[in-house]
Amino acid sequence: MNAPAAISDRRLADAAKLRAIRTAMADIAPADWTRVHGEGGAFIEARGEMGELFVLLRFDAATPDEIAFVCNAPDTVRFLLRLLDEAFGTIRALRGEPPRRNTAKGEPAASEPKNYAAECGMKCQEPAFKVFLEERHGLERPLTDDRAAQKVRSILGVTSRKEINEGGRASEAWKALRTDFAAWLKEQR
Repeated sequence: MNAPAAISDRRLADAAKLRAIRTAMADIAPADWTRVHGEGGAFIEARGEMGELFVLLRFDAATPDEIAFVCNAPDTVRFLLRLLDEAFGTIRALRGEPPRRNTAKGEPAASEPKNYAAECGMKCQEPAFKVFLEERHGLERPLTDDRAAQKVRSILGVTSRKEINEGGRASEAWKALRTDFAAWLKEQR
């Protein structure tokens, strides 16, 4: 195999791996892990969709540094993904390329921003998110997926969730709402 083909294959494999990491992070969201010490030793607990706590893993023979590394893994991965996104954006800017936006067509490139519209659609199906919308934003009962989606569109000032992917105010408003939800989940402990 010649060198350019090998580089191209490696880049494709790297892009696939990066997409898999982003998907894994979305699948475990909000990945709110806490380091705990109890009678049985050290363990990490996570918060479920309804705010319930469950033991994610226990440590039998791990150093405090190893436990901290595992507990901080979601934040570390989010940080590294953000750095990659910023680096890709800088490279595009230096090349004179326009910033990339998610589109409904096809799978986004590994360096493109997250599909906020899809994320929002999944959040609107989560029972804990609906309770958050009820408590903080006046979502009326019954707490259905459709009502949650309508409330989010109202909060963000959009007529369609896909507007969240267009950048600007709607994207920033979604990120702020998502952050408020994560803070609310922590308060529920």
